[in-house]
Amino acid sequence: MVLLICLQVASQLLVNTLWHQVAKLANMSISFRQMLYINCQGAVVDAITPGVKFGGEVTRAVQISRTQSCTGQQAAIVVAMQKLFSLSALFIIFLFTVGLLIGELPLLRAGYLQFLLYGVLIFLILSFLGILLAPHYVRTYLQKVQSPRSRWRRRVRDFILTLLEKVETIRKTPKRCGALFLLAFLIWLLYPAKLYLLVIQFVPNTSAAYVWSVAFLAYMVAMVPIFPGGIGGFEGTMTGLLVAIGFMINDAAVITVLFRFVTFWLVILLSLVFIAFRKFKCKKGHEAAP
Repeated sequence: MVLLICLQVASQLLVNTLWHQVAKLANMSISFRQMLYINCQGAVVDAITPGVKFGGEVTRAVQISRTQSCTGQQAAIVVAMQKLFSLSALFIIFLFTVGLLIGELPLLRAGYLQFLLYGVLIFLILSFLGILLAPHYVRTYLQKVQSPRSRWRRRVRDFILTLLEKVETIRKTPKRCGALFLLAFLIWLLYPAKLYLLVIQFVPNTSAAYVWSVAFLAYMVAMVPIFPGGIGGFEGTMTGLLVAIGFMINDAAVITVLFRFVTFWLVILLSLVFIAFRKFKCKKGHEAAP
């Protein structure tokens, strides 16, 4: 448990590093500690809003805008750029995860379901990689398309064009972009590694490939916007998948609860402590000022 907690803290610091470096690429002068404070606020909001982390990302954009005294669109660009790196890595990993699970779960053996899953994942991967690798061609195409009539569609189009322009700029530093992409992969790969360390305490000979699949499928279900923080969907999916690959239901439930505590509740607790400490320090500093 100590090792799991240390790995989780390391994961959160790596996530913050990714955000911090993306902000620097967007010419935002946010310190690592400031970004950590913003991410802690986002993590708390994620816990009380349904899946897909939408509430947390809005919170991060608002806080970046306030910290940097920039427009909401500029702050949203930072969030969108971070999602490009993070979700591109996630969808590539999940593509392999589906392949690993097809032979184990009868539900995924249906041809139409495999076609749907692979089709959606490949479409998403190509869309994200198209923006990252060929932003100029995508921007040129959008500029040729007739401007939408509705106001909100024009805003979305303008936002995408601004994002593509920013991506074109950061592609002038390919080494940094490649490093951020690898960092995103590392962050996601630590997720099943933590589950594997926990699982082998119960069943030492468990296949790492199965654990990989269980971790990512449970996470994807948790992203479905049904319950706050994915609570319920995550636990039910992980427990069910562990039972499906041969675990006793009691062991599966204990593993799920412990893993969820380390990767979710502990993060919320530490985030609240850091926020409270930061606010107390700022308040004390104001009181000490002449």
